[in-house]
Amino acid sequence: MFPTPVLTGVYGILILLVMRMIYRVYFHPLRHIPGPKLAAATSIYEFYFDVIKGGMFVWEIERLHKIYGPIIRISPREIHIKDVEFFEEIYAPASRPREKDWNFVRQYDVDGTAFTSVSADAHRECRTPLNKFFSKSAITKIEPTIQKHLDVLCGHITSAFRAGRVVNIDSGFAGLTADVIYEYMLGYHSGNLDTEDFNKHVRDGLNGILQWSHLNFFFPIMPKIMKRIPLSILRAMIPILYDVEEMKSRIRGCVLGFLSESTDTTKDVPVMKSVIDQLPGRLRGPGRLTDETFTILNAATETTSRALSVAFFHIISNESIKLRIREEIQPLMPAPDSQPTWDELKQLPFLSGVVSECIRMSTGVASRSPRVAPHEALVYGEFTIPPGTPVSETIHFILHDPEIFPEPHSFNPERWISAAENGERLDRYLVSFSRGTRSCLGMNLAYAELYMIIARLVREFDFTNNTTWKGLEFAREFMVPYPEEGTTKYKVKVDALISE
Repeated sequence: MFPTPVLTGVYGILILLVMRMIYRVYFHPLRHIPGPKLAAATSIYEFYFDVIKGGMFVWEIERLHKIYGPIIRISPREIHIKDVEFFEEIYAPASRPREKDWNFVRQYDVDGTAFTSVSADAHRECRTPLNKFFSKSAITKIEPTIQKHLDVLCGHITSAFRAGRVVNIDSGFAGLTADVIYEYMLGYHSGNLDTEDFNKHVRDGLNGILQWSHLNFFFPIMPKIMKRIPLSILRAMIPILYDVEEMKSRIRGCVLGFLSESTDTTKDVPVMKSVIDQLPGRLRGPGRLTDETFTILNAATETTSRALSVAFFHIISNESIKLRIREEIQPLMPAPDSQPTWDELKQLPFLSGVVSECIRMSTGVASRSPRVAPHEALVYGEFTIPPGTPVSETIHFILHDPEIFPEPHSFNPERWISAAENGERLDRYLVSFSRGTRSCLGMNLAYAELYMIIARLVREFDFTNNTTWKGLEFAREFMVPYPEEGTTKYKVKVDALISE
């Protein structure tokens, strides 16, 4: 038997837990918000679907909306809304400041970055020095860099055709986008496209980290512990995490070099060197700068490569779409290796429809990103949401809303052309890059890569899909969409090189 004091302590804790759950359900400021009482009482509800079942809470939220309506309480402290007309109320412009939820961002263990800044002021301070390097005019200047790495990918595809090999094209897309952003941000040759498998093990490591995201949400100390394990031990214990930590070590080396070097004004310098030179001393810590760079590099890789994979799966599956793109780009690309600019390509209506549709169907970031109105009570219908309450919407639900996008699971570039001809602003519902002051920093880079890569590969090659849609379909959420089993693996067979 346990000693009486121990039992008394256990009973006391249980009573406190029960009392807290009763408070949350019946006396909490959010008690009036619809939703299951178990979700209001305890975070175990979310834990079960996201940790035990593996990234499935997103679909439980969708099911709950069908039962309770457009506003629901999904945890003791968070509200979820499914209404596109309220999206810009949550993700509001600078005139109505919104904060990120501290409880949500702490899982990433990249404190002090623009991505995890809680307050609007802290975010602005980190983000403003970066903005000009990702403007449309800045991205047009690095088109030669994109073309250079695109040439390398096309060389791999040509070699695969001659050898009769299938190409793990999603890894190729990830390798290309990674090589571009590494060179731009750090002046560093990451070499993902130097190998036949496109350095797939590094991407596997990043995917491995994402698959721990829900566990990290409930136990945010975990990434802090992992960060302190020596690389030699980590390599033996968890090889995929070793690859990521080694990558972060290389980033840190670049950052330390930038901090110690004087600026050479006679030549172009990497983005992070220029940014560092503008920052106040308290934002120039090597750890913070390493984390800032790491988040930008990863954000610029996975979502764009997924959008490209979704685009090519549907282009290859639909001969009429492929031929129409090829016909439309022909005047700009008389030769397969012609290099039209992003500005020229985005004038093409059908290609633009393809780009918009692949962004829509690929979802982008699949996880919730709650916002907090620190001093403002939000009003949704008959419900008042108290200041300080985390409120979120799920981008995927908007992008696949049949009221906005009829037959939402069909890849239909024509919907964008028809909308434009009818004077409809369908693009206002394309919220993949979010809205407000915290919208995606790399949006222009993503658009440039999508236009240039789709045009070049459609013009130069014929492919056959070697993967079913099930290998790409969004079935589980680990910050980005994951298929039902494993991670995204999209392979194609190269059928022909188009010479004319």
